[in-house]
Amino acid sequence: MIDRAAVSAAPPVVATFLVRGILVLGTRSLFIARGTVVTGTARAGLIVLGIPGMDAPVASVESGLLDVNGGSAQCALTFHYAKQAELARWKTLVTEGIVLSLGAAPTAP
Repeated sequence: MIDRAAVSAAPPVVATFLVRGILVLGTRSLFIARGTVVTGTARAGLIVLGIPGMDAPVASVESGLLDVNGGSAQCALTFHYAKQAELARWKTLVTEGIVLSLGAAPTAP
C-alpha cells in the first residue's frame, strides 16, 4: 500500500544528475561529484533525494569542465563534509553511474 502522506511530503525533483566520477578535495572538506545534468537545472542549495545519509545540500555547481576522454562538457556538484565518517558514507552512496535526484530542501511547518 502506498503511503500517500509520505509521497505528498516528498519534495519534487527539480533536476537529475548522472555521476561520471567522484573526487575529494580534503584541504577544503569537499566531496565532488563530476558528471552531467540529465534533466532540469542543478543549483546550490538543492538536496539529494531518495538516498538516506546523503544529507548535505549542494554547496556549488561548477560548469564547463572538460571531459578527459573528449566527450561533452561536464559539471560538478560540490558538497561540504564535516567529518571523515560522513565522507566515507557518501563515498559508498554516490558512485559512478548513479543518477542523483535533486530537489529543494523541505521547509519547516
